[in-house]
Amino acid sequence: MKKLKIKYCKNCVTPNTRPDIDFDNFGICSACNSSVQKKKIINWKKRFKDLKKILNKHKKLSKNKSYDCIVPVSGGKDSIYQTYILKKKFKMNPLAITWRPLSRTFRGEENLLALKKIGVDHIDFTPNPKIINQITKKSFFKFGDTSYIDHLCIFNIIPNFAIKLGIPLVVWGENWYLEYGGKKFSNNSKLTVQLSKQNHILKKFPSEKWISKNIKKRDISSFKSPSVKELKKIKYEPIFLGYFINWDIKRNRKISVKNGFKPREMGPIMGLYNESDLDCTNIPIHHYFKWLKFGFNRVTDNCSNEIRKGRMSRKKAIKLVSKLDGMKPPKEYIKAFCNQIRISNSKFWKVADKFRNKNIWKKKSLNKWYIENWLGGKKVIDNFGYTKISRKEKIFLMDLSTKN
Repeated sequence: MKKLKIKYCKNCVTPNTRPDIDFDNFGICSACNSSVQKKKIINWKKRFKDLKKILNKHKKLSKNKSYDCIVPVSGGKDSIYQTYILKKKFKMNPLAITWRPLSRTFRGEENLLALKKIGVDHIDFTPNPKIINQITKKSFFKFGDTSYIDHLCIFNIIPNFAIKLGIPLVVWGENWYLEYGGKKFSNNSKLTVQLSKQNHILKKFPSEKWISKNIKKRDISSFKSPSVKELKKIKYEPIFLGYFINWDIKRNRKISVKNGFKPREMGPIMGLYNESDLDCTNIPIHHYFKWLKFGFNRVTDNCSNEIRKGRMSRKKAIKLVSKLDGMKPPKEYIKAFCNQIRISNSKFWKVADKFRNKNIWKKKSLNKWYIENWLGGKKVIDNFGYTKISRKEKIFLMDLSTKN
């Protein structure tokens, strides 16, 4: 990352270090400007009608087939909401497909049972765990990301299944550029292959680059980059539901809970929402590395969202950021990840320190780091604690390693 002075949106608490974010001449971030568009400019009634046309078109096209569309499902509140809306409100017959991470939690497993209540067919797909762990380890060292492989698989497995099964319509959730910032792609209604390649979360490093002496082409066949030619042949149409229906985390939670989704009883794992980041143990670590790389974490994300929805003041958000944004994921999650890729705890923290962005972090003394110009306070030392988990959550943590 190029050297810069960290600045914050004057409306929310999002910093200019967030990937893909834009700020206007008044110091307002693109996510806040998109929020104003959603409230005052976008014609949601028209977009809802457009959605119905798309869905009805694919109902007719799939008349002699088993499924009208694919819905990617993690077991989180948003994907449960998506499935419910498609099945119950629009009377579609979706095929739910899940990339099964090796680090799935017991609560993540429980929440997938909500699909039974909704009543859909479901594929819970696991690629070769040995290959997944090899790439997980290599990508952790290369990118400082515990969940690169999860995102790579999600974005590739779904279109590959669409090709294999001949199902052109895929209904994704929100357009993250519209919700979290990124002016260039905020008006996109579709998650095209080209758009997913642009997402910083995939590091511009496709599956094929992992092919080596130990990882063969056939080993990545399920999550290889989808063929653009084959996608054109099936007339692939991957839409964002959040482009057509105004996206709201709280509403999604309410509907999901009614259909069997269970939030976390002990409160949030990361951030403010006890309904988020529950499916697997590696994603909270992924979020924590944002703190090291970009100087913000899930509390910043969640507070900014609440400000845009009119449910929180910026003053309160700053207090929460100051108190909680540097919180670390549970020690047990870090231990499970270290076991998964067979490294020591000390090695994990050496990698973490390597990816601490020295352009925004300053060292006060030995191992005492602070963010220069941090919204949460002047020269606040990064000695935040770990999220605590319950005895029950500890019991169900699995050994994720694939050693012989």
